[in-house]
Amino acid sequence: MRLVQRLSMRQLRALVAVADSGSFTAAAHLLHVTQPAVSMQMKELEEIVGEVLVDGRRQIHLTSAGEILVRQARVALDAIEMAELQLKAQRDVPAGTIEVAAITTSEYFVPYLLAEFGRRYPDVGFRLTVANREVVHKMLREQRADLAITGEPPSGLPLRRIPFAPHPLSFVAAPDHPLAARERIPPSALAGERLLLREQGSGTRANLERFLRSAGVKAVRADEMGSNETLKQAAMAGMGVAFLSHQCLAMELAGGRLVRLNVQGTPVVREWNVLVPEGRAPTPALVALLDYFQAEGAERLRALAA
Repeated sequence: MRLVQRLSMRQLRALVAVADSGSFTAAAHLLHVTQPAVSMQMKELEEIVGEVLVDGRRQIHLTSAGEILVRQARVALDAIEMAELQLKAQRDVPAGTIEVAAITTSEYFVPYLLAEFGRRYPDVGFRLTVANREVVHKMLREQRADLAITGEPPSGLPLRRIPFAPHPLSFVAAPDHPLAARERIPPSALAGERLLLREQGSGTRANLERFLRSAGVKAVRADEMGSNETLKQAAMAGMGVAFLSHQCLAMELAGGRLVRLNVQGTPVVREWNVLVPEGRAPTPALVALLDYFQAEGAERLRALAA
């Protein structure tokens, strides 16, 4: 009888799990079975193949025969998984992996939105890349993302833009900052303050610079930070005034570690958008995710900020 007629999917999964984890015990955890069950599958597999597939007791190593079989087992398991996804797609069942690119400010809510979607559609997985606006736009240009979650779309790209929630931004500072107690602060008062900025290429920085230009304000002193978390820590430490999305401030404002400054013309309200490259074939999974953002995105962001 040919080898392919005697092997089982369970045996191949056990072999791959042992190769990936390096032990029978860890493989059992990966497969949600007992360690004796993995040992039995491996023993049966070696008897069928007629070769020793693994060496070692505590730390498992593949033999040359084991490496050959693992390599082909991965191909076979991937092919079966792909066939399953294609069959589900044919029945319009959301399934498969969606490549998501998101700007850094959205990292405070995107995992929560995707987690809820994943609970509803367990056959859908995600590869999430979080980066600044320039990197996200580059991923769209190079067609390395099925969709992007960002603010303003890049120019010159054929994209479908789906606004799904307001995106307010405000100036914040430590509670003991001189501006914290003032009402109706004119934007001109910011000229004498040390401003804390995100790096070039950040959408938050672009919105700040646009606001300052429209108000005729030129910052005299500014420090550049590489992330929203660093900006918040610097503002809480009293280094200066930061300009940040409300979506990343909820805990610090509620805890009294930062206060929102009452600068006239703020909050600056932009939009959160889902961007989808035009011409990309809409899979059932992608269609379901876009519908979810449109129907529930704004409500879920409000709930997270509450």
